[in-house]
Order: sequence, then structure tokens, then C-alpha cells
Amino acid sequence: LNVDGAFKKTSSEAGGGGILRDHDGNMCCAFAKVYHGLNSSLAAGAFALRDGLLICSSRGVSEVLVETDSLNLLHIVTGQLPCPWELTCILQDVTAKTQNLKAEITYAP
Repeated sequence: LNVDGAFKKTSSEAGGGGILRDHDGNMCCAFAKVYHGLNSSLAAGAFALRDGLLICSSRGVSEVLVETDSLNLLHIVTGQLPCPWELTCILQDVTAKTQNLKAEITYAP
């Protein structure tokens, strides 16, 4: 699962998406969403991560390797950085999903 989020400060637009591939690299599904009320690419990335993990869950995926280009998001999810208060709820969802799915999150610049 590769996820990414984006935020455009000048218009306060946020969105995210991802692609799920099987063990051979074949695309299983992809998604893209607009996120309202966010104020950073970090938040958009967190929402994209949550939505990607939800898709994995709904498809019966039991183990997943997640790639993100947000080193800050990786460090927050793995407990190396404190979680910003405005992302606490969404990242609690992410933490619960990563444990249920046996997910490993990695940095892919």
C-alpha cells in the first residue's frame, strides 16, 4: 500500500490517495479523496493512510507493507515523534488498524 496526502495552503484544499498492489506488484485497487477541514499535508497523509488501511481491511488483507513519503507521519505513527493534538483521533484509528492488519509502515521518498 502506497499512500500520499497533499495540502494547498493558498486555497486550503486537501486530498490524498493510494494504491494497493499484490505481492507481484500488480495493482489491486487505487483511491483518491478530497479531505475537507484539514490544514496540512501531514493531516492529509494521515487520512490517506487511514483510508488505505480501511480498504485493506475490507478486502481481507491480513499483512500489509505501507509506504509513505512523509517521514514525519512515519515517526508519529511509530512513536518517535509526539502526535499533534489535532491528529490524535485519526492516528488512534491508524494505530488500531496497523495492529489488526500486521502492517509495517516504511518511508519511501
